[in-house]
Amino acid sequence: MPNINPNTRVSAEQTQANFEAYLALKKIPDYVPINPEHSVEAATLCYEELLAAEEAIIHADNAAAAARDKLRQARWKLQNVMVGAKGEVKVRYGLDSNEVAAIGLKKKSERYKPSKSKKVAGGA
Repeated sequence: MPNINPNTRVSAEQTQANFEAYLALKKIPDYVPINPEHSVEAATLCYEELLAAEEAIIHADNAAAAARDKLRQARWKLQNVMVGAKGEVKVRYGLDSNEVAAIGLKKKSERYKPSKSKKVAGGA
């Protein structure tokens, strides 16, 4: 008998086999179970509940995708505004101002200045 632990996931293959068995069970005209939990009506309720749960997952996935797209757009809008604002701060206050440092940029005076390398005169 397969694993019947409700904490484990039912495989897609087993779910498909259950669908096929359910459809076949519906076609048996004289099926009357001893346990009413195994009736065609109980199986139909479970089948409809499964379909509703799968539909809910599809809607949730679509909503999550839309939310991710909205988040991406909002991030780009902020990025574009901040790039423009940083440029305006540099123009308005100067490249060596405290305002430039306050928005996370380096002052011009704090930038690395390459120095010319001195050649050693003389020889061996």
